[in-house]
Amino acid sequence: MEKVFIVLPVHNRREVTQKFVECLKRQTYAPYHLILVDDGSTDGTAEMVREGIPGATVIRGNGGWWWAGSLQQGLNWLKAAQPATGDVVMFINDDVLFDRDYLRSALDVLRVNPGSMFLSRLRDPHTGEVRESGVHVDFRRMNFTIAASPAEINCLSTRGLFIRWEDVGKIGDFRPWLLPHYLSDYEYTIRGRRRGLGCITSEMPAIEMDQTKTGFRDFGKDDFRTFFSRYFSKKSASNPFYWSAFVILAAPFPWNLIGVLRVWKGAGKAILLKAVAIR
Repeated sequence: MEKVFIVLPVHNRREVTQKFVECLKRQTYAPYHLILVDDGSTDGTAEMVREGIPGATVIRGNGGWWWAGSLQQGLNWLKAAQPATGDVVMFINDDVLFDRDYLRSALDVLRVNPGSMFLSRLRDPHTGEVRESGVHVDFRRMNFTIAASPAEINCLSTRGLFIRWEDVGKIGDFRPWLLPHYLSDYEYTIRGRRRGLGCITSEMPAIEMDQTKTGFRDFGKDDFRTFFSRYFSKKSASNPFYWSAFVILAAPFPWNLIGVLRVWKGAGKAILLKAVAIR
């Protein structure tokens, strides 16, 4: 039976992480190993996880790894541990919930889709509707949309992403110096697709969000100084430096160059509009 290595980055969300741990403890598929990447938590998250899952590996940081850096720390541990051929790696957020057959269902999908990256579908906990089922990126128009069909999926998030260990080796490492947080998962899976891996989702298994997304997206009420510092921070989903890095790494020529120009045109417009609005 394949072993599932679960790479779970966390930071100061003890109650959220605890709900994830409870879901994991109820799994009907037992051969898994949790790799908790605790990047500087001060709320007892690691201790709670160790108590709930005594066999878990805990990797501690000082708060500077962010998302991609934390995932890379998990990969570094796996390289040293050398999982068996056929074992599976799952990258996942702690703010999701899933049923007791989650791991078993995901492995069933992987077994019939060799050489694929498999993403859990995100389901709205209130309506039951699927909110995320793979993304289609059109670099020509710099447009990101939910894929209308499985054939259109060309990138995936790491919110419940399953990949066999030998296929992880084909993709390589994350790039936290260039993409520390947002867009790192898209670049990673686009690279995987270019190296021959498929992008798939399925009705089963699905996950549900436990809380709203984090990060800076709304700058409307900020004064200009606050807006500027938040807009260019690592926590900003709009940071043009990281968008530029993503486009250069992920887009084909010449759309990478054109895309960078579009990124900075949009950033300039946002900064100008903010300056005018404050006046």
